[in-house]
Amino acid sequence: MIVREPIVGWRQWNFMYPHFLANLGNDTIYVPREKIEARCEQYSTIGTLVLGKDPSEQQAPHLTCTCGIYAYKEKPRLLREIGKTNSGLRLVYGEINLWGKVIEHEDGYRAQFGYPKRLWCTPAIEPLAGWIGYVYGVPCEVMPSGDGEEIKINSPRWWPDPKTSITKYACGHELTSKVEYKNWTAYFRDIFAQAGTLMAAPKIAIYCDVGFCPRCFVLNIKAK
Repeated sequence: MIVREPIVGWRQWNFMYPHFLANLGNDTIYVPREKIEARCEQYSTIGTLVLGKDPSEQQAPHLTCTCGIYAYKEKPRLLREIGKTNSGLRLVYGEINLWGKVIEHEDGYRAQFGYPKRLWCTPAIEPLAGWIGYVYGVPCEVMPSGDGEEIKINSPRWWPDPKTSITKYACGHELTSKVEYKNWTAYFRDIFAQAGTLMAAPKIAIYCDVGFCPRCFVLNIKAK
């Protein structure tokens, strides 16, 4: 169906430095203050020449394809998906306006055009909520506590993994231990400090230039 008045759906994005929203699956960028238009590889120029597709049917989405701008119909359905997939730490989610050619499914839509309507930031990027809203020209707020609780129910890994602390003593021994994070700010401070990856808990080395480690202390006791 062709929709002129926008249909409001719910979806999630990955936040990409410095201020872009992108699809989680293929990193397609949502350019600020510009509508995004769906493209279909099957009905592209190559598809027309090689596969014999009708160029008059190039407008995405298509019934026989998976192309289109995706969105869920309801917010609870989106939150369940976020919880199940543990989609990432730099997550932005919210309402999106859909229009043009729209195909309706049981849980959501695939549309030709789209643009964010209202956004929420997950805890890791709460300080950027105002900036993201300004860049995209739409309201952007921090995630309500109720949303966070619903996501946690479906995602036991919503909180970051413990960091590995490696204490290096003057004697040459190392002591490795796991340290739980108290908040996301501490986690990202470690991430940016070591320029590490978001896919694993960071390893933080703590250097001690004096004293002996617990292992040396035990060895000294045994020697006596």
